[in-house]
Amino acid sequence: MAILDCRDTRISLWQEGSAAHSPGFVVLDNNEYHFGKAAQEQSRLRPRDSSARFWWQLSTQPLKPALGAARHTADLVHSHLRHVHAEAGSPERLALAVPDSMAGEQLSLLLGVAQACDFAVSGLVSRSVLLGSAAMSDAGHPHLLHIEAQLNQTILNELVAQDGHVRLVRSTPLPSCGLLSLQERCISAIATAFIQQTRFDPRRSAASEQRLYNDLPTILSDLRERGEASVDIDGHRCRVTSSVLASASERLMTGVASARNDLPLLLDGDLRLLPGIDALPGTVVPLNDKALPDAWDQQREHVETSGDDVHYINRLPLIGGTVAKATSAPAPAAAVATAAEAAPAAPKAEVTKPTTATHVLLGMQALPLRGDRVALGDAFALRREQASWVLEGDGALVNGLPCAPGQPLSLGDTLSLGSTGHGRLIEVLD
Repeated sequence: MAILDCRDTRISLWQEGSAAHSPGFVVLDNNEYHFGKAAQEQSRLRPRDSSARFWWQLSTQPLKPALGAARHTADLVHSHLRHVHAEAGSPERLALAVPDSMAGEQLSLLLGVAQACDFAVSGLVSRSVLLGSAAMSDAGHPHLLHIEAQLNQTILNELVAQDGHVRLVRSTPLPSCGLLSLQERCISAIATAFIQQTRFDPRRSAASEQRLYNDLPTILSDLRERGEASVDIDGHRCRVTSSVLASASERLMTGVASARNDLPLLLDGDLRLLPGIDALPGTVVPLNDKALPDAWDQQREHVETSGDDVHYINRLPLIGGTVAKATSAPAPAAAVATAAEAAPAAPKAEVTKPTTATHVLLGMQALPLRGDRVALGDAFALRREQASWVLEGDGALVNGLPCAPGQPLSLGDTLSLGSTGHGRLIEVLD
């Protein structure tokens, strides 16, 4: 039976050792949705027609701004599931491995959306617990911290092994440390190196910026192997080193250090190429691309259900340890006819934590965040909304993606403000 890995950095449907991969991006083109890598490679060219938040913000709240015929993110997730399912050859049955950052309402909604697709759902399992059940046995660690990279956040999942089983203790989100933010910091450092070495700014046009993003995996791979990389954009060549990009991981490293308590780390594969990640001290267990399907092959009998009574599995026996029947917590599953009525409405996912920024860096000026409103040129402004700041103005990008109305901003967020230029939320220490 197949298993679908629902982590949005790369939605993956695995069966018989092979997989169909599709990152959680969508772009609207002539009233038609395109998903996955094709959408990812156009996201900077068509920011108003793109989204990389629909898995993270899974709900039945109306889409604002609208994106084609989809009424809410549940419709986009439904369409993406159908796309991945078709790309993988349309298996009849599959299980879902889900991030522990999903709230109970989102799990219920996802299950309902999946049940409205052209396949039967025969299992629902915590992906961290599934991965931990193998890693803890292999590494001999009874207590681990799984660093799970998602597009819009990174989650620290604390796992413990006891009585031959592994279970989740807690999940802690690290805002502004998602893969998109980490990539944005790498791109910013590379763009700065281009300007210093060639006076060419690859972010001046959407086309050259998109090429830089498309080339980033190769650049990071070269840095990993050789410590330096040659980057060629529009005939301009720049040399970058690992040290130039090392600061991109500083916030992630700080967040991990504050929550780690000397625990061994289980590291998602998307983070292995991040410059500076090797500086993590202590025991680090890297996950390869097939870690999840390999664990699934040994745990499927503890997850699969024969009927429609699908339960969320959040405790599994250690692989190679004492095997007992996994316990489960029921997740309510609604019988649905359409994706729009897939499940009870879930509250909109929180976008970020309240900001601790004290200033916004605009060009060479650091403007203090005081009062209720800070003007950013003629077309944009920051407005205080309770404990957070939100961005006003049409066409702005936050961390390279379209800014949703009322979206709270966080320390370190980058703002693309059209002709006004670029900004960043910073903290000025006395």
